[in-house]
Amino acid sequence: MTMFTDYYLKFADKAEADSVLYTEVPIAWDNSDPENPVVTETEQRQNYRNIDVLPLVVDVPGEYAEDGSEIRPPQYALGYHVNVRCLHSETEDGSALEPYKVDPTPATPARVWA
Repeated sequence: MTMFTDYYLKFADKAEADSVLYTEVPIAWDNSDPENPVVTETEQRQNYRNIDVLPLVVDVPGEYAEDGSEIRPPQYALGYHVNVRCLHSETEDGSALEPYKVDPTPATPARVWA
């Protein structure tokens, strides 16, 4: 039995990815009124231990002359691409990732886990 599941994900943009992959948590409070502390600072924490944000993903390679000059530029896949290795444990549930899975799963992913 594998101890993880790899997800190849595509989001519309970074903001959409961040909303799924991270949770904003308070890290500092104003305790002037101990009965009603006010959050003064937050940070984003990963929802999954293994997140790999990909650079631009080449969909169609460019064409180049022998001297290196560009004949036809590469075409890039649309979207914001992220790989997640979700560990099978009580703390990492991959169900929130399902709607963003690349379908079909890439036969030759741009990047894989070692």
